[in-house]
Amino acid sequence: MEEELQKADKLESVGVLAGGIAHDLNNFLTVILGNLSLVKRCTQDLKATRYLQYMEEAIRQTGNLTWQLLTFASGGNPLTKAVSISKLIEEDSAFALSGSKTRCKLFLTDDLPSVEIDRGQITQVITNLLINADQAMLQGGTIKIRAEELTVFGETDSLPLQSGDYVALSITDEGPGIASEILSKIFDPYFSTKEHGSGLGLTICYSIVKKHRGHISVESVEGKGTSFTIYLPVSNGQAEKEVDEDELIMGVGKILLMEDEESVRQTANEMLIFLGYDVELAGDGVEAVELYKKAFLSDHPFDVVITDLTVRGGMGGKMAVSELIKFDPKVKAIVSSGYYSDSFSDYKEFGFCDVIAKPYRLQELGNVLSSVILGSKTQGDGSLVSS
Repeated sequence: MEEELQKADKLESVGVLAGGIAHDLNNFLTVILGNLSLVKRCTQDLKATRYLQYMEEAIRQTGNLTWQLLTFASGGNPLTKAVSISKLIEEDSAFALSGSKTRCKLFLTDDLPSVEIDRGQITQVITNLLINADQAMLQGGTIKIRAEELTVFGETDSLPLQSGDYVALSITDEGPGIASEILSKIFDPYFSTKEHGSGLGLTICYSIVKKHRGHISVESVEGKGTSFTIYLPVSNGQAEKEVDEDELIMGVGKILLMEDEESVRQTANEMLIFLGYDVELAGDGVEAVELYKKAFLSDHPFDVVITDLTVRGGMGGKMAVSELIKFDPKVKAIVSSGYYSDSFSDYKEFGFCDVIAKPYRLQELGNVLSSVILGSKTQGDGSLVSS
């Protein structure tokens, strides 16, 4: 327990800096990625489209880096839902080891339950552990991935986990192993045995798993290999059916957009107009509440409100929506942010219907709007019609 507390203290010092950097960077990336997704839809040149696709992918990878920073930040909680762990393991292992000499063998028990996770964050963990295992076997070899369900009985169990059902996922390599004198340091920030390593990869893994109310452990025998095991809580729900992330859903309706950063506000405005919506803009929560009340009392109320979570020196999204609920208990609000806080991960408790993380593309914006507008249906051409 003392070792766990010491690790937590080290992570907190990194998190103070990481949160501010990642929040601002995600705002900049939203402007770049949003405009890029607009340009892609406006060009018919196949060569230009291919180049734009390369740029889009690079921006999305940069966005992943900022979310890695946020795993250290205070309050940077994961946005969880039920996910099929079997399918995630199959997809991540195929991607992480693509082009490698290393083989991967899966030993997954039948009917593994869904786990309650942030898919993107756990993908980071699995990918990081697989890449480390691959790099540990320079001449190639076999990585064994095992997953099984187990029940933890709290204080009577040796694992530092709350009582409940978990999936234990282990990744084992055939590398040289880790020396016993440094095994206890491998999750420390900036500790690395690699010549050009940042020393943050395993620290990120540790932080992500802990924020999922899980646990990560390591066993290693010099000359024989290393095995990492992560424990993830079983979900009470069923994994959602995945949709095509590149599908663009057009729509109709009146949207109120509250965003304090002008460049982000203008970019999101152009994206919403492109998707077919009528838009009004607000710079902070006070202005958003006034505009919503005025429209509500007229014959043209807003169908959806999209609010930024935090506003420097002004009313943010959480307070604004709490005011709107007093006026209109049926308000449909979406929270948007470049930073995971408790209000973001537990958005429904604060009156929001859904959430969209920065940076986002036209596709993500269209999808979240289509799921929030009540009584909507999709036409054959993929456009959204509000009934």
